[in-house]
Amino acid sequence: MKEIDPLSLRPEELITLVQQLRQQLAEREQEIEHLKCQLAEWQGQAAADKPNQGVLLGAPEEVGSGSQEDLLAQLEKIYPEGR
Repeated sequence: MKEIDPLSLRPEELITLVQQLRQQLAEREQEIEHLKCQLAEWQGQAAADKPNQGVLLGAPEEVGSGSQEDLLAQLEKIYPEGR
């Protein structure tokens, strides 16, 4: 999105801009919720696939570490910084 000088906009243009930004924010929040649901499903499936393995004391949990990074990478692809 290019830089916009708010002082140069008419009130109607400012209202339109605010509405557009609110819509973009709502869409991003929906996408975040969708990805959180996908993560929860994936973690649930991974836990169900490994019911007899148990957890070793002191061992890092592998399920959460990679999957959260994957979701953040997906978000970066969908909403690159500076957009």
